[in-house]
Amino acid sequence: MTEALQIKFYIEQIALHSDIEAFEKLFYCYYKRLKNFAYAILKSSQLAEEASSDVFVILWKNRAHLIEIENINSYLYVATRNVALRMLQREKKELFFDIDLVNENLVSSSADTPEKILLNNEIINRLDGAIDTLPPRCKLIYKLAKHDGLKLKEIADILNISVKTVDAQLAIAVKRITQSIRLSFLEQNK
Repeated sequence: MTEALQIKFYIEQIALHSDIEAFEKLFYCYYKRLKNFAYAILKSSQLAEEASSDVFVILWKNRAHLIEIENINSYLYVATRNVALRMLQREKKELFFDIDLVNENLVSSSADTPEKILLNNEIINRLDGAIDTLPPRCKLIYKLAKHDGLKLKEIADILNISVKTVDAQLAIAVKRITQSIRLSFLEQNK
């Protein structure tokens, strides 16, 4: 059975029978992706976890209406976006420093040589810096496509824009990131 058919089966089981096991399976299919998407908006692991969990609480509360949803993928991403934006309003864009992520990165990279660590960090910093300079919508589209692996049509549905707009924004993002990284290496080598 394909993933799409499994998800449709889970939805039916949840909507018609309040099947907790099917709900857990749906949760595990989507939680990590939704958390990453929420993180792209909130810039906080803690808030991203909270937002994606809230989406599933809402989903469970409204489970009787799940059968009416045509595209669960788009529905979950739009719901996550809305929850994350409400959190941003509530938190007034307060950013948190997540020490757990720093510790995980230090432990996982401890086997590398200092030169490798320095070079990897430099490349990652330049890439992150280039991504951060993108306009907000362009950055969001880039992260949805490259980090979350969503298709252009899915991104268009989530953001309520055309596929051509998504494609154009993605092309702009890649071009700007490439130019920015190329420029930063050229400046360093002068």
